[in-house]
Amino acid sequence: MSRSLALLLVAALAAHGAGLRNGFVYDDHRFITANLRLASARPAELVLDPTTQTADNDRDVWRPLRALGHRLDLQAGLGAFGFHLHSVIVHLLAVALGYALLQRLLPPPAEAPALFGALVLAVHPLGVEAVGFLSSRGDEYALAFSLLALLAAVRLADARTRSGALAWLLAAAASAFLACLGKESAACLPLIALLACRLLGRPRTWAVVALGAGIVAALVMRQVVLAGLSPAQTTPHGGDLVAQAGWALYGTGRTLLHVLWPASLSVDYVQDAWVAGAPVWVRPFTLGAVALLILALALRRRAPVPAFLLGWALLAYLPSSSLLVTLRSLVSDRGAYPLLLPLGALAGLPLVGRPRARAVGAGLLVLLLVPLAARRTAAFHDDASLWRATLREEPRSVRAHLGLAQAAAARDSEVQGLELRAALAVAAPGSRQEATALFAWGDWLLRVAGRTAEAVPALERALLLLRAWRDRAWPLADEAPTVASLAEALTLLGRHGEADALLVAALAEQPGSVLLHVQRAGLALWQWEHSGEPAALGTAASAWKAAERLAPDSQVVLALGQRISQSLKDAASPAQGSTPATDGGPATDGGS
Repeated sequence: MSRSLALLLVAALAAHGAGLRNGFVYDDHRFITANLRLASARPAELVLDPTTQTADNDRDVWRPLRALGHRLDLQAGLGAFGFHLHSVIVHLLAVALGYALLQRLLPPPAEAPALFGALVLAVHPLGVEAVGFLSSRGDEYALAFSLLALLAAVRLADARTRSGALAWLLAAAASAFLACLGKESAACLPLIALLACRLLGRPRTWAVVALGAGIVAALVMRQVVLAGLSPAQTTPHGGDLVAQAGWALYGTGRTLLHVLWPASLSVDYVQDAWVAGAPVWVRPFTLGAVALLILALALRRRAPVPAFLLGWALLAYLPSSSLLVTLRSLVSDRGAYPLLLPLGALAGLPLVGRPRARAVGAGLLVLLLVPLAARRTAAFHDDASLWRATLREEPRSVRAHLGLAQAAAARDSEVQGLELRAALAVAAPGSRQEATALFAWGDWLLRVAGRTAEAVPALERALLLLRAWRDRAWPLADEAPTVASLAEALTLLGRHGEADALLVAALAEQPGSVLLHVQRAGLALWQWEHSGEPAALGTAASAWKAAERLAPDSQVVLALGQRISQSLKDAASPAQGSTPATDGGPATDGGS
């Protein structure tokens, strides 16, 4: 190991090593701690069955390498420490691969750009979300295997035999395939290789074809596994194609600004400014991103290396820009993770042939960025610390207030209510974020505060907004729990017919929702227990059978089935009239 590489790895550990003390935060719960199938599913199921990847019904998070990695961490039995150790090791590997790739890909002398590129990747705070947030492990895998694929493609030129060349081609294709299974954002890899081929003369054309073949194979596999599900998500920003492009370029410009000035970072940048119309500051960010693109084109002949590095950065960000696929977030730190290596290398180009300036510059980068990255890593210690850090930078973050409310749920219901009200106060009127906050507030009123009558209008408004925000032919994922909670509130108020009609209408659109079938069965059973109405018991039995067909091994479904079976026996017994009313509300998992 060279001295420079050793120093790079030490710097990376200084920036991210504190994360070994962190726990599980935010999406880690649905992907890891609450995902029971992560421990029980076979490895092939983790790859081929999207339902094994998360505890909820979101199929659009297929990350097979992440699921396999989490399964490995789970089997190691080291708890959160083992998960974070795995992430840190993958990051160190990416730093080493980036350093090796830049040395071989860029024309000599390449030590300065290789050192600065790998150093920025190693210690920049924008990398913390990919390294310290276990749910972003897919971004790490995508970058590491992308760098490995490019390195294999470049090494093809060194092959002196046909068998050696074939081995490097297969390694490039396989690594590209795995990069895309880490995250589909790696699909830009062949374009980066083609740009290098045209501007730098390497890798060879056949290597570019091999990378493309690996990416195509992974994308075809994705479409087969997800039954053609598009990666498009709910549109967070409106307007025509020109406006969409403007917002995407704004996101690119702001991300580049965060690379240059990372003092203020947030896990949840407020994305909904478009609701009130494009603000003034969208234009300069958009123009800045366009200017970089024009600069890259202008430099392609006179300065091919800077042009390539600029093009690499823009192509790497393309999948996260909302230009190709409309994403929920216009700006995200993990989307910037692949940009750090080429932009760092670009910063190192002026220091070629100046070893003293290179050493001083590297030292200043470490002194400036390592403390910022370590501080940001500490923010990912637990849910409360994560969302408090977010609110310091983004006081209008609805998601941060909702996160703090969830973190307070187990210890202080009053604080939970205060955070939910704060989320409603900062949500843009009519936005999907307002719908999310209204659902959380209505559910709290129903289940925690016991203010059922107040819960109904909040849940009705949330459902109305969610339906207005549909951009596909099927309901949004948030609709089923909102319907479940609203139906429960209506049942508690004695509006049984309205509650059942609401569930029936929702099930007509979502016949595969176990939650809705269970809720309908539980509410009908509760109605029968309180009124002794035979029709309600029949509804409970039929709804339970539908749930049992969909999820025969669910503990909730099994427990509900036992209650319904006992009620059917009691109803059939001559000595039993109707079951006495029981205390409390409907005993289902409802919208929880």
